[in-house]
Amino acid sequence: MNDRVMQFRVGVMVLATAIIAGILIVLFGDLPSLVQSTYPLRMSFADARGVSQGTPVRKNGILVGRVASVALDERGSVNVVADIDSYVPIYRDEEARITGSILGDAEISLVPGLIVQPRQRLGKDDVLVGVISRNPFEVFSALEPKLGQALDSLVVASDSVTKLSANLDRVFLNDNEDRFRKLVDKTEKTLESFSLAMNNINAVVGDPKAREEILDTISALPEVINDLRSTVKGIGTTVEAADRNLRNLEGLTRPLGERGGEMVAQVNATIGRLDGVLQQAAMFTAALNQSEGTLGKLVRDPQVYNELAQAVSNVNTLTKELRPIVDDVRVFTDKIARHPEQLGVRGALDRRPGLK
Repeated sequence: MNDRVMQFRVGVMVLATAIIAGILIVLFGDLPSLVQSTYPLRMSFADARGVSQGTPVRKNGILVGRVASVALDERGSVNVVADIDSYVPIYRDEEARITGSILGDAEISLVPGLIVQPRQRLGKDDVLVGVISRNPFEVFSALEPKLGQALDSLVVASDSVTKLSANLDRVFLNDNEDRFRKLVDKTEKTLESFSLAMNNINAVVGDPKAREEILDTISALPEVINDLRSTVKGIGTTVEAADRNLRNLEGLTRPLGERGGEMVAQVNATIGRLDGVLQQAAMFTAALNQSEGTLGKLVRDPQVYNELAQAVSNVNTLTKELRPIVDDVRVFTDKIARHPEQLGVRGALDRRPGLK
């Protein structure tokens, strides 16, 4: 084998090694980011411990991008910008969560939140608010004081259990066996009573008809409650009306109470005058009842009534007979008023017209 063949084989070997290394770099290294197009994802964290440039961003456990920049803003929040592969959609309901391992490595996971269809993709200028998950060391450090308190409480509880067991031994193993047996008997009787009550309840509830009636009663309960509310409202309205009427009655009775003395005096005077009128009416009635008096004769004597009726009839007859005379007098006076010369010489000499 000459040198030229040896050099050719070495060159082929070197070329194949370079090609394989390039393929591995493309598959497992950062070179795909140079080939695959990306878009920026803006995230905001209150604490971005362990996050730096190149920190992986995963979604559902799949690497979808890496952190491009980390900066602190004026409000104290940490602004993180990551380059996400263009084929990976990010939605508004997702949450950016920083997780860390025991070795201190950090990564950002995109965790779906409450999914409401249709899902909305994150806009170009939108910022995804993130949280940080505590690593196991921090969790253990936070739990250490509580674990100490729990151990102390466990020691106290064990002491209490020891004291309780000693008290139980003193109660049950000495001269209190009869009392313990009575307690057991009472407990057994109580359990039997409870079992009997449960059997009775089961007998009632187990009946299909009774169960349907109970269900109907429960279903009708809301309607009964609504009727009760309506009744209560009606009672409230009635009470308000009664209160309003009592206030009006109070306004009416207050003036009566203020003028009570004056009104009582007026009532007493009125009663006195009414008593006098009643006495006069009694005297008038007594006079009517006496036959010797004029009114008594008028009421009781028929002859007086007949004479009075005859007098009234005569007056009516006289009135009828006097009416023509009155008419003649009226005509005479009218003529004299028109022609006064008819009264004699003086009337004839006086040429003045009459009154009419």
